Amino acid sequence: MNHRIASIMLVVLGALLLGMGGKDAQFSANQRDFFKPTDQNLNNLIKIEQDYTSDKNVMVLVEPRNKNIFSPNALRAIQQLTEFGWSIPYSQRVESLSNHLYTRVDGDELMVEFLVEDVNALSPQELLARKRYATQKTGVKDYLITRDGDLSLVSVILNFPEQDSGQAAVKVVEYVRDYVATIDQQYPDIDFRVVGGVAVETSLPAIVQQDGRTIFPFALILVFAFLSFTLRDLIGNLACIATSVLAIFAGMGAVLWSGVKVSPILVNTPAIIVIIAMADCIHLMVNYAQGLNKGLDKKTALEKSIEVNFSPIVFTSLTTAVSFFALNFSESPPFAHMGTAAGVGILYAMLASLTFLPALVYYLPSKARGVTKLPSMGRLIHYYQPHGNKIIVGFVLVMITLASLIPLNRLDDNFVEFFDKKLEVRRDMDFMIERISGSVVVNISIPATENGGIYDPQYLNLLDDLEQRLQQNPQLRFTTSLLEVMKTLNKNLHQDDPDWYRIPESRELASQYLLMYEMSLPFGQDLNNLINFDRSETRVIAVYDQLSDKELIDLEGHIQSWLDQHAFDTKHAIIGSANLAFAHMQYTNVNNLSKGFVVALIFISLLLIAMFRSWSLGLISMIPNLFPAAMAFGVWALISGKIGFGMSVGITITLGIVVDDTIHFLAKYKYAREQLHLNNYEAVEYAMDTVGVAMLLTTAMMSIAFTALLFSDFIPNQDLGLITIITIICAVLVDLVLLPILLLKLFGDKKDAPSARDEPLPGESAVNG
Repeated sequence: MNHRIASIMLVVLGALLLGMGGKDAQFSANQRDFFKPTDQNLNNLIKIEQDYTSDKNVMVLVEPRNKNIFSPNALRAIQQLTEFGWSIPYSQRVESLSNHLYTRVDGDELMVEFLVEDVNALSPQELLARKRYATQKTGVKDYLITRDGDLSLVSVILNFPEQDSGQAAVKVVEYVRDYVATIDQQYPDIDFRVVGGVAVETSLPAIVQQDGRTIFPFALILVFAFLSFTLRDLIGNLACIATSVLAIFAGMGAVLWSGVKVSPILVNTPAIIVIIAMADCIHLMVNYAQGLNKGLDKKTALEKSIEVNFSPIVFTSLTTAVSFFALNFSESPPFAHMGTAAGVGILYAMLASLTFLPALVYYLPSKARGVTKLPSMGRLIHYYQPHGNKIIVGFVLVMITLASLIPLNRLDDNFVEFFDKKLEVRRDMDFMIERISGSVVVNISIPATENGGIYDPQYLNLLDDLEQRLQQNPQLRFTTSLLEVMKTLNKNLHQDDPDWYRIPESRELASQYLLMYEMSLPFGQDLNNLINFDRSETRVIAVYDQLSDKELIDLEGHIQSWLDQHAFDTKHAIIGSANLAFAHMQYTNVNNLSKGFVVALIFISLLLIAMFRSWSLGLISMIPNLFPAAMAFGVWALISGKIGFGMSVGITITLGIVVDDTIHFLAKYKYAREQLHLNNYEAVEYAMDTVGVAMLLTTAMMSIAFTALLFSDFIPNQDLGLITIITIICAVLVDLVLLPILLLKLFGDKKDAPSARDEPLPGESAVNG
């Protein structure tokens, strides 16, 4: 307070220097940014893509309003989209009804032609025959066409460059959408939808930008409006907002200096920082206003507020920062980035609220007169005391009941379900999953014993055995592999006799079949999506309906068990899937964050014991720190029960937030006992008087501000916002009801007289005290 100008200048300068790290920030446009580069499941998928074709695709759904995809007009649209598919940058393969390979034998010649090449040359009978073929053919039905023949899709496999793949994907989807908008006018009787993994993940930058324009400003407006209404101090609120903005610059800039991309997770950090920074500011402003109301001059009131809040603000900031830094245990980098940015921002908010804010308020006409209008909360102790035992029993019963519901929560996530249902891309993907194709793709790359070993009937029989195992799962849509090609060729070359739809009898015959087939293939229709370059390995593609994370990992276990039973070297047989990678990451994320939670809890406990210099107070503080999280996750089981990405980090984040109220309450209680020499009853009453209002204000402010996350189009953000709101509401109930009663029960609940409470407090006079 004696170096106010220096305090203001140094804090602003520090924030600006750190904030410069965000000047070249880029948005994330790749779902693989959610993984660490060392993630084994992601690397399995990348290895499969390198050996075969990419897993990235963009698709266009074609839905004729006459419900007949084999009508000439619909087939022309599919042909036009197929030709366009080859013009798309980075296109590697185009698959559709029009270019699906239709094999048959004409005399001694194997004919390999497109299923639909010249629409005008096909008679109605031929169209009907080919429709019947497509709706019954494995690998065509439930993929390129529905079984009813009323919906089809054109799939374009994309191979993006390693550098700047995200921006390349965004440009491709824009290119496709522009073309579809054109063709939509050309075919008014057909509905088109752009879907596929690339279409979904390229929605991320738009969500990042939209959330950046809405969540942070909305949170800021909500906080400002709420505090203006309660504190009645517009100037003081602006000073608090300025303090929070400096913390945002510091936190975000510190992380962006490292070159990370702005993800839909990281974009929430400014809103989180401003909420927690404002909580520090509120405590300081409330005690400042209370000092003015007691007749203190401005400088003395600010000094007294700093004095009484210094330790609580320092320790709440440390504990909250620890809980956010614990997100670095996360298996997903965006959450680690958010944890680091929030942790740095919170620590900078601590510095700014204890230096910049009081120095600035000194020069402003800020008095927060609304605080004096708020009721005293110390009198609640009179109502608690006669019913203390009942309240404790009630809390314990509620706690046990809600905690017993926690096992009902289940781990379940899907990248498509990260997006709000109101988004067009999410609605279109749900439509595709419901109507034509599954949402879960599992790739299994199976090695043969030698180069060219894939022709061996013994190897093909193993593929057959695997497919039979996969078909035992009722949620399987279809499988695609070399086996289906071989069986079809064997049937074709035996006059299309269905009895010959089986594996060729010899390696030589299989080799000749495939050579003859490949020599007849048109451009872009080779078997590189199923066979590697030296014919030593093939890929089985299995497509499933929606599977939960647990079901997907169980499925992987069954497949791995089959591989082990058939003596495959697990170092070479690879199971790869984007869905599977996310499922594993979610499980690992929960386990790692649980470890982070334990580490944070231990560290926070030690900080509290060090702060209070009392094992008893440190241990008591654990009750209001653990109860709210347990209660909140029990409530979540009733609301949703689904533990996704946002929920998996919620328990760690909320730990640091709920500790804040406990620290402020116990710090004021300890101050009353040691500095004011009040007895236990009066110390609890004093703590309720001095910090109760601020706790209610910060809880209401946080709850209102975290509501902004509920408006995000990214579901993990919504989940994070909702679980945080539930937790901090549970926390304030525990801190303002259960904690005071515990202190009374453990350390005495009688109002002894006389005590120091009857004497004027430091800084008070006998008149105004």
